Amino acid sequence: MTAPQTPRLPEAVIFDMDGTLVDTERVSQTAWRRAAADFGLEVPERIWNAFVGCSLPDARAMIDDEFGDPALTERLFAHQRDLFFQIRDESLEPCKGALEALRALTEAGVTVALATSTIREHALPLMERFGMAPLFSSMTFGDQIEHPKPAPDIYLEAARRLGLDPSACAAVEDSVNGALAACAAGMATYLVPEWATPTPELAARCAAVLGSLHELPAQILG
Repeated sequence: MTAPQTPRLPEAVIFDMDGTLVDTERVSQTAWRRAAADFGLEVPERIWNAFVGCSLPDARAMIDDEFGDPALTERLFAHQRDLFFQIRDESLEPCKGALEALRALTEAGVTVALATSTIREHALPLMERFGMAPLFSSMTFGDQIEHPKPAPDIYLEAARRLGLDPSACAAVEDSVNGALAACAAGMATYLVPEWATPTPELAARCAAVLGSLHELPAQILG
């Protein structure tokens, strides 16, 4: 399958949040590893990698399959959640180049929007905390769509809220599932991976695979 064709200047650039704009993936991975250690569990690295961009039900299913104890899964997830919010409140930061990329695009007259799998009550305070919320023309949250990534629902909904055809939009992602969702929506997809390495097939479907968000404005604006 060929990559979507990138417009010279997309009508909108739609950003993922976790791991793309704010470094929640680092916080999440730290919390998962601490929680597993507290329970004396040895979780394979392939599972931690698969958790990036993964929905909560799918993540639970992976742990259930690995250890065969749903009650243990519930305790592990509850403990990880407590650790996550503790670490997030202490040390969460924007991803490198995030604010600069958002500002460069908006100053160039490009519409920017948010499409995050995180529910509104958790995502919006982060966007406000880091001064990103005022830059977005719209924000779409995980509790406002039916099917999580890698289904394209959230990107299709984000384009609908902007009144745009998905093919007129670009998407910015850090995870494999997120990039698959954006590609499936028909958007030119810019992937900035950190925890998960895209397959050659996925990389070929993306408009570009970038080292950081510092590279994004030049890729978008030309």
